[in-house]
Amino acid sequence: MKRSAESLKARYRFLWAVPAGFLAVLLLWVGRSLLTLEPEERVMGYPILLYSLTLMNAIFIPVMDAVIASRLCDMEIKGNTLKLLFTLEKPGVFYTVKYLSCFRYLVVFTAGETLAMFLFGTVLSFAPLPDPAVLLFHFLSITVVGAVILGIQQLLSLLCENQILPLIVGLGGTFLGLFSMFFPRRINLLVLWGYFSIFSQGSVRPLGEDWVYEYVEFPLEQFCVFSAAAVLFFLLELLIFKKKKEV
Repeated sequence: MKRSAESLKARYRFLWAVPAGFLAVLLLWVGRSLLTLEPEERVMGYPILLYSLTLMNAIFIPVMDAVIASRLCDMEIKGNTLKLLFTLEKPGVFYTVKYLSCFRYLVVFTAGETLAMFLFGTVLSFAPLPDPAVLLFHFLSITVVGAVILGIQQLLSLLCENQILPLIVGLGGTFLGLFSMFFPRRINLLVLWGYFSIFSQGSVRPLGEDWVYEYVEFPLEQFCVFSAAAVLFFLLELLIFKKKKEV
């Protein structure tokens, strides 16, 4: 019933258009560059695609998370209904249900992107993937990193009366994540928005006057640690929200 209530509140806000719109722009942008590849370049089509999507995800996902969280949370903020809601439901339950409602839009985006990767490879006759798990790891990594960013955006949206600040944080995270790709590895690890590139399985390196795209082994152990930290981070956000709203 709680999830149903959130769905009813968002029914006329056309939130499904947000991930659909971002996904369409991303695929048009990446697809246009893939169509210019020469037949001999399509042998490394998947590494090129993986690296391109890493750049695009660092730009698009933080902004998309900010927009989704802001749109789903501002109805309570503008209506000043949080105190009324908390007489019917505990703050922790409200926060979790609200987060899950936001999270489903992120999953739609990441699942659509992963499916599009497979379709691009099939239609453009890329060389086969060395391991089908590449697609699975891509989906899991961008979903988990996006989920952590989404938690930050939701917390800010629920704590700020003005939704400009959360949107600014989303835009700032976009630029920080993008530029962190060019930072030394030790610094990149300190930037949350930079984990799109850390978990990317496509890489590029200079070779003479050219650039060579290649596969990179997925850092599974590091991803497991990051996922565990993501759960702890969500619990911390939940605690902060409960403390703020109980004051």
